[in-house]
Amino acid sequence: MKPNRLLRHLLPAFLAPAIPYGGQACIEGVMMKGLKHAALAVRRASGKIEVIDREVVSRFPALTRMPFIRGFFILWDMMTLGTWALKESNRRFEIDMLAADAEAKGEKVEHKEVAAPSKGSVMLEAIMMVVGFAIAIMIFKVLPAIAASYTFEWFGWGNLKTIENPTLTHQLVANLVEGLVKLGIFVGYISLVGRLKEIRRVFEYHGAEHIVINAYEDDMENQKMEFIQSHSVAHPRCGTSFIVILILVGVVLYTFLDYLFVSNAAAINATLPEWWMNSILGPAVHDNIPGWWIRWPLRILAIPILAGISYEFIRAAFRYYGNPFLRPLLRFGMLFQALTTRRPSDEQVEVSLASFNRVRYLTEDIPEPEIRQPASSASS
Repeated sequence: MKPNRLLRHLLPAFLAPAIPYGGQACIEGVMMKGLKHAALAVRRASGKIEVIDREVVSRFPALTRMPFIRGFFILWDMMTLGTWALKESNRRFEIDMLAADAEAKGEKVEHKEVAAPSKGSVMLEAIMMVVGFAIAIMIFKVLPAIAASYTFEWFGWGNLKTIENPTLTHQLVANLVEGLVKLGIFVGYISLVGRLKEIRRVFEYHGAEHIVINAYEDDMENQKMEFIQSHSVAHPRCGTSFIVILILVGVVLYTFLDYLFVSNAAAINATLPEWWMNSILGPAVHDNIPGWWIRWPLRILAIPILAGISYEFIRAAFRYYGNPFLRPLLRFGMLFQALTTRRPSDEQVEVSLASFNRVRYLTEDIPEPEIRQPASSASS
């Protein structure tokens, strides 16, 4: 084993990069995030790389510092930031497309500024987000639950909802089936949309984001194209890995919660005070033990816990990425990045590098970077 690799095993926390830079692929661009700033670089139709930046301010500053709780709120902040980056890149892409159409028709091309979204478009986006969330719940919650019920009947165990005292084995099998179905839906969906040309471009920019960060964590100063392109398009802190780990952790967490509350619901109910049994909900709860009314609320209430635990795994990838105990789990998650990343071109790497250098400039004490204009496929 090489000395530097041995040190990574023995002193992983000290050899981890100083700042956990992350990012997101956008439409013809890449967003990079540092500690307090984010930068978005977009390749315009003219070939020019446009870079914009913003300060990153958490909506939950106190909660984002609490282990196993911070994960949910950090992800909320990241979703807000990611939505901003997608909107900004999409608006620029639309302007370039309109200009290209006008030019093709022989019309006068007006170079308009990037317009801010109207109130109507913001409302429509909010409605679409709610609808999308409802569809996601149906696909990732209802379908796996139905699959688990059919699996129980196939094993001859009866209906999962009507088993009076489900054992730990019952709960484990049910959650394993749900987890496998969720994983299958995720893989199938990504494989399907990945056939679209536009999505493949996003996946290429996703790969560009990863190899720039990998190159930085390997050598902070070497930004030669040949060196950057020699790195992998997979990275342990990727959102794809997070989703996979989320599903795996969910199997364990939901099995524990189901066994604790669903399997022992009758015993728990017996300890409740008399006024509860005399209430409207008391008899209804008692008559439906065990039932969906326990499993479903548990899954909703446990989302922050599930996100928090999964986030800590991803965070451990930053500080202990060389740890031999964590590596198998991290590598398993990284396998799925073959679905969401593609090897980028030099031009796409230039965009990722422009975003990364801008956020480094805002985060670290380095000279203001120069953007490679115009685009070049040179390897130096």
